[in-house]
Amino acid sequence: IQSVLVTGSNRGIGLELVKLFVKRNEHNLNQKTKIISCARNMSPELEELSGKVHHINLEITDLQSAKAAAEEVSSIVGSGGLNLLINNAAIMKHGKGVLGCSDQELTDTLQVNVVGQHIVTNSFYPLLKQAAECNSHIPISCARAAIFNISSELGSIQNTSNSFTTAYRVSKAALNMLTKCQAS
Repeated sequence: IQSVLVTGSNRGIGLELVKLFVKRNEHNLNQKTKIISCARNMSPELEELSGKVHHINLEITDLQSAKAAAEEVSSIVGSGGLNLLINNAAIMKHGKGVLGCSDQELTDTLQVNVVGQHIVTNSFYPLLKQAAECNSHIPISCARAAIFNISSELGSIQNTSNSFTTAYRVSKAALNMLTKCQAS
């Protein structure tokens, strides 16, 4: 993998993914991966990785922010394009089940967890396509070009034992469908 971009990388799963790629770079002296972290704000933990990671401010629900980030990433990755896009940014508000989930909570969660992923994927698609074309001799994999949309078991329609965090569950189910549509 020549380049990777992780959204929502200022904490949680996104931060841990960035740290794993940094560690991978430290152990792989032959080929360093260009690691790009994207988040609304830089966290102290992410700041500690400066020099090892390129950080770009990104508001995933803002098309102009995503396009500007894609331009900045293009200057980092160059003609090789972007190999791996990990759409991790998400929100989860702890609602009170179906009846306690307000229209606004559902709208906000869908905007970030589904529409935001769609905006980011569309904005970075030209760079992913560029990487796929540069690496057309490699079988389909992360080394060529790939998109990972981070979902959750809470997005499973079959495994719905309660309605806790309704908006988050609905958004992850919708993200699963978006991912399936993007793959076809």
